[in-house]
Amino acid sequence: MNKYPPERTSDSGRFPWLRPAQLRVLRLVALLGAAALAGAALLFSVVWAKEGFGREDLPRCGIGLLILLSAQLSWWLLCRRLAPPASAPVLGAGIGVLLLPSLIYAAFGVRTVVNTFRGNWLSRRASVGSYREAAIVWHDFDGPIGLALELDLDVPARLQGNLLPPRLAYADSAGFAADDYFSSLFYRMEGRQLTQPVFQAIDPVVERSRLASGKPVHLSYRLYPGYVRRLDPGLRVCIDTAAVERSSRVLESQSTRSLAASWLFAGPGGLTVDLSPTLTKELRTQSRWATTRAAWDSLLQRLTPPFLTAAGYVACKPEAEVWAGEQCWCAPPQR
Repeated sequence: MNKYPPERTSDSGRFPWLRPAQLRVLRLVALLGAAALAGAALLFSVVWAKEGFGREDLPRCGIGLLILLSAQLSWWLLCRRLAPPASAPVLGAGIGVLLLPSLIYAAFGVRTVVNTFRGNWLSRRASVGSYREAAIVWHDFDGPIGLALELDLDVPARLQGNLLPPRLAYADSAGFAADDYFSSLFYRMEGRQLTQPVFQAIDPVVERSRLASGKPVHLSYRLYPGYVRRLDPGLRVCIDTAAVERSSRVLESQSTRSLAASWLFAGPGGLTVDLSPTLTKELRTQSRWATTRAAWDSLLQRLTPPFLTAAGYVACKPEAEVWAGEQCWCAPPQR
């Protein structure tokens, strides 16, 4: 005996009050919502594709994938558990709308996880040889103002990406890691480190292909205090005065400290090869600056305004600033 009112369907699952027309409207609204969710997910994937996807993005990617899978399950329940069931094309439309971003998110996540393990494996097998260093000396300064490094780097893989210049600073026995490279620690220590000037011209094609052969590569770096933004050796130097001020407020322990490096290769798909321990080992066994803390501190100060003035440098003619707070100093005209 049919106990349902004649105007209602008798087999509409757990929602017997929904008429077929109302159910179609509900499914249409849900389909539009699925399309909006898929569009938002694709937008995030486009941003990741343009700006890079790293390990720090994995939690957001995982949450997004979980939401997309939950939406697909909800759509299946709406189409199959409520009577009358939706047709196969309607079911496929909703699943298809959500499937593409789900696959993209899964691809991002799997690729990054695989590259994380690959990067760790390569980090343990990378080696540095033929390490040599020389002080960089300019006329009228009472000591070195930078450090020139030459070394051979061997990473057992063909890699396309960015081999970033090393950052050298004093650290405890543990040294630094790749994660420290862009950290707030090095931001505060900008004037307490040696690195390559950030606005010095480089060839991006050469930089991205340094490790492309899979064979040992010979590298040379000219490293200056981190507050140096760009320079013309012996003639002109532009510094970030804010970085100089920040470094003066950094209090470093004088005990159990020696020279260390933060150095890495960064490739697509979240691939990071941490070269910091390898270079740190070479520095601590072969560099004459490894434990000469007083000489290191003197080197870091020689391109600050008081020492530039003492060396006869004067403020350059005003020009457009490349960096807020940048201050350029020029050698005396008679030089």
